[in-house]
Amino acid sequence: MAIRTRLLYSSAALMISTGAHAADAIVVAEPEPMEYVRVCDAFGKGYFYIPGTETCLKIGGYVRFDSNYGENPYSGKNNGWDAFTRGNITFDARSDTEYGTLRSFIDLRSDANNITDTRTYLNGAYIEIAGFRAGYADSHYDTWLNSAGNIINDDVIDYTGDRTNQVSYVYGGDLGVSALIGLEEGAGSYDTGFGPVPSASYRGDDFPHIIGGLRYYKEAGMGIAFVGGYDTEAEAFGGKLRVDVKLNDTFGIFVMGGYQSDWDNDKGPGGSRKRNYYGPWDGDWAVWGGVSAQVTDKASLNAQAAYEEDGTFAAALNVDYTVVEGLTFQPEINYTEFDGLRGTGSAVGGTVRIQRNF
Repeated sequence: MAIRTRLLYSSAALMISTGAHAADAIVVAEPEPMEYVRVCDAFGKGYFYIPGTETCLKIGGYVRFDSNYGENPYSGKNNGWDAFTRGNITFDARSDTEYGTLRSFIDLRSDANNITDTRTYLNGAYIEIAGFRAGYADSHYDTWLNSAGNIINDDVIDYTGDRTNQVSYVYGGDLGVSALIGLEEGAGSYDTGFGPVPSASYRGDDFPHIIGGLRYYKEAGMGIAFVGGYDTEAEAFGGKLRVDVKLNDTFGIFVMGGYQSDWDNDKGPGGSRKRNYYGPWDGDWAVWGGVSAQVTDKASLNAQAAYEEDGTFAAALNVDYTVVEGLTFQPEINYTEFDGLRGTGSAVGGTVRIQRNF
């Protein structure tokens, strides 16, 4: 009996001891605090803080579908039915620093004309701080004057070169007085278009081009702006002046004129012309003008006409209609009367654009 009692006591003690050690071995893990994405309202709508940082990021873009009908306003050729689709996405990262806002911007695009003609490319990428910019984007020769009118085919009479690597400094903001100075690479090589060697081209990246501008805007849609650039390869100057007038809450108009030096130079191979990056139109001068009318809360009517000294005239009319927030429908009709180096004849065509912005 005594032996049995001792065994029971020993078993009980062993079980109590084992249970105590097992309890010591169990460790309850504390849940890590969850960091939620925070809205950043310091730079406008759509920004949020990148988790773990004080940098604000905005992701945006659009999906676009264009249908072209009739004759091409740029060449006069018959389009038949020509379709075009684009997907665009942008990343805009900003943060406050002791020197002001530090911004980095990336713009990516994918275009599809048909099953055999698709491409994805970098449309823009640059860094900005305290008025300085370095990177790849549309030339300031375009953006400083806010392009042309709210027209799909607004550059039948072309007013700017393509996107380019650039460094620049801008003093001032969107309103009031502002000034620009910068260097641009240009758009690489150009077809000269005429001369004994029509396909001759030249490189636009040997020397940086020089660009500068001034503008004064009292309010959005009301102001005057000038931009000028010197193409160091073509050794030619180009400049544009734009005036915007806001007549009332419904109507606004703009007029823009451009001039380039040495339009008919023969500095290229075999006497062909070196195309001026800051003079993409044909002739010494060109002029553009347009009107916009906000006819309803959802619809605006836009018209534009342009003429280049070499003889070509182009006009366009469209309606920009917001179906629902973020979705627009924009039918446009175009007319071009060709002359000079672009040949003779006329073209009538149109484009219907459907675009979803986000």
